[in-house]
Amino acid sequence: MTSCGFFEYWLKGIDNGVMQEPPVKLAIRKGRDEVEWRFEHEWPLARTRWTKFYFDLSQPAAGTGPNMGRLVDANPAVSNSRSYPATSLGSMGSTSAASSQVMGGAISPDMGIVLETPPLAHDLEVTGPVAAVLWVASSTEDMDLFLTIRNVDADGKDVLETGQQGTPVPVAKGWLRVSHRELDQQLSLPYRPYHRHQRRLYLTPGEIVRVEVEIWPTSMVFRRGRRIRVDIQPRDGIGSAGYMHYHADYNTGANTIYAGGEKESYLLLPVIPAA
Repeated sequence: MTSCGFFEYWLKGIDNGVMQEPPVKLAIRKGRDEVEWRFEHEWPLARTRWTKFYFDLSQPAAGTGPNMGRLVDANPAVSNSRSYPATSLGSMGSTSAASSQVMGGAISPDMGIVLETPPLAHDLEVTGPVAAVLWVASSTEDMDLFLTIRNVDADGKDVLETGQQGTPVPVAKGWLRVSHRELDQQLSLPYRPYHRHQRRLYLTPGEIVRVEVEIWPTSMVFRRGRRIRVDIQPRDGIGSAGYMHYHADYNTGANTIYAGGEKESYLLLPVIPAA
């Protein structure tokens, strides 16, 4: 049933069968605006396999950039870290000012770190809430985390969708200022951290803390041969032109991400098994 059918029933009293449909209707995205509509009976889906894609920050593979890491099936036995500059772009008060200092409405992709899977051996559906757990530190009293999940094809190009403003967007995004990392333990779920936002827990420079980042719920079928990629950056990343954050108070100094061993960092994805 379309949204028109929903409004016809509730606003015009037209009995069009909308109340006989299952309670959840999903747009299953398959890349480049290919969509399959599907009814479900609950959210998140009961058959979800909550899957951790662990961060591996050991030495970058040959031929990759110094900011490249991997998403792997098991937590690496040894802890490693990767640092990146939290370069200040100033406090930008308008979209035009923001766009003049960033690339295509977003910061350069090499500002921060990038983690990705190997090419997928089979199609992988990800449908539901998404979260990330990271161990982080900063040379200052606070830091900003901007996470972007991307669908990357065999040629290393983004498989983008048309967003609600008619512009290309990646799979999903999440944000957190680390001083707001305190969780409401009663409301938080493993796949949906709920932050209290009642006080700021400032960092001691160099202090390593655990943070949980909520990422937009999504639905995407990553096709065989493509890669799941996540960017961790100090500012808005690819596909953020309509949602730029302008007051980047803590984009100075250096930020560090830790992963492996006791610093278990991962992306938690809702994998839906094939029928």
